Amino acid sequence: MSFQWSQQAPAFEFPTCYRTENRFLTLRAALLFLLALVILWVALAGPDPGAPAVTLTKIERGASEPHVMLALLLMVLGGIDLWVASRQGRLLLAPGQPASITHELMRMSKGVSTGAPWLKQVMASGTVPAPTLRAPYRRALLAIAPHIGAAPSGLQTYLALRIAHFIFAAGLLVALGLTWVVSQTATLALAALFYSAVATALVARSAWIAKRPPSPTVLFITLGSAAVLGLAIAWLGGKVPAIGRLASLGLPAATALLLVGLMVMEGLAILAARFQVDALPTAKTPPGRVKAEIATDADRLLEELERELHRYWAEGVPNRRFAWQTSASGHKADDGRFLLSVLEESQPLLPADQRDGIPPPPMGRRIWLLALGGLGLLLTLAGGLLWIRMAHALVQDASAGWTSAGPAMVLLVAGGYACRLGHLLWSRIEVESTLLWVECRRGKEAGDDDKQAAPAGTETSTVQLRLCVVQARSAFYSAGEHKIGSRILAHLTGDEDAARRSIDQLRAYTERAATSRPEVRPPAASSPNVPARSTGAASAAPAKFCPACGTPVLQGARFCQSCGAALRPS
Repeated sequence: MSFQWSQQAPAFEFPTCYRTENRFLTLRAALLFLLALVILWVALAGPDPGAPAVTLTKIERGASEPHVMLALLLMVLGGIDLWVASRQGRLLLAPGQPASITHELMRMSKGVSTGAPWLKQVMASGTVPAPTLRAPYRRALLAIAPHIGAAPSGLQTYLALRIAHFIFAAGLLVALGLTWVVSQTATLALAALFYSAVATALVARSAWIAKRPPSPTVLFITLGSAAVLGLAIAWLGGKVPAIGRLASLGLPAATALLLVGLMVMEGLAILAARFQVDALPTAKTPPGRVKAEIATDADRLLEELERELHRYWAEGVPNRRFAWQTSASGHKADDGRFLLSVLEESQPLLPADQRDGIPPPPMGRRIWLLALGGLGLLLTLAGGLLWIRMAHALVQDASAGWTSAGPAMVLLVAGGYACRLGHLLWSRIEVESTLLWVECRRGKEAGDDDKQAAPAGTETSTVQLRLCVVQARSAFYSAGEHKIGSRILAHLTGDEDAARRSIDQLRAYTERAATSRPEVRPPAASSPNVPARSTGAASAAPAKFCPACGTPVLQGARFCQSCGAALRPS
């Protein structure tokens, strides 16, 4: 795994999670090329030399141009599959991906985000409360997967879309059956063509227009309108000129095959998505919290706390901040009171054992995805063989008919759809990050009622420090949307040792700074995120610029206040 942290370039390059899907795409591309070559050989081959001469003179051979065009089309589809597989040879995540667990603050902002109280509750209790499910088709989702509310939003949308497609295909199949009963052969072909177009439009919408499923109301209105229009076409379609030619293409059988195949593929995708749903962690995890008292002042503690939080940065990426809250009177209050609450998360990265390659999902989750890929290969092979059989008959005798053309094209297109239907499910990735929760108190709020706390900056006082460190494992789908809710917590582990080491380092550095002589201390010892104080009207002028983002930084700053990059000493 490589890291390319910058403001424009991709932030991280993960090992690909699409290895199995790429193999299916490569096999399908090879199958398409092979079928195309066979179709070309059948279409361009000369007459059978063993046939009687009288047969060759009385039977008219069919044209080869349609079969050559289809062979070229299959080669193009195979090339597209190879191109898609090559594009999925690596996985690039832009800055800010994966999405945050909850709402963040800007890096240098102060305050509390709307999701910080929820995250503090999770860290304190060690359990993740079950969220409320607000996706469409709620009853169907809960019936299929009771814990779907704990799944990432991308998986909820995917499963709801599969349910919508299944219902729509089943409704169109019922409408086709009714039309089959009340219509004639010629008008049935026209109505079947209409149903095929409507089903294809719904699938194309989810592929290129909107990933979200249509609402149940819109779905049933569209389904009812399509059924009424289909019956009207079957009733009045006899007046269309040259309608009898459609009956020779086998459109009713092709439409029935399309709708049944769509239901089978969507059903397999629903089963595959169902086994991707994990239950929320319910076992209470030790919070990994350590309390200590440190003899220091607020300025020195803020400075060392900033440096300690910087040590938790993963691969040089600044922590994601959820809360940085101080007392309303500020840490320079006359009564010496001081309150500080900080909540941050390090950049989510692959676990150390997955840096060289993301392992495939367990067989229980993978079996339905493998079934989808295998079904795609079988449908592609069946469609190609059906066309080859028809092409051979047409080349030998032009009157053989095109009744297999429609089913063959449906099988070829459905094979590609099945191979790509599980794309989002293959993109599941689990990452690890560190959650940090720091609370500092001094004064009456900290229990110092027995002595008057000195104002900050005049003398050293005791600060009560509480640090909680939790190692969090979360899951997201790289092929889905990256927004709040697309990454969910899967496992929490309290890290008391890391919290204790941080407390010991803070105590050691603050005590060392307190006992050092003033003349040997650095000239600017303020916090890297707090500008150095100046006297009079003169202010500290920027001494240099950040090499990462170009923002002016103050003299003596160790980190850029804009992007968090470490600065070299002047």
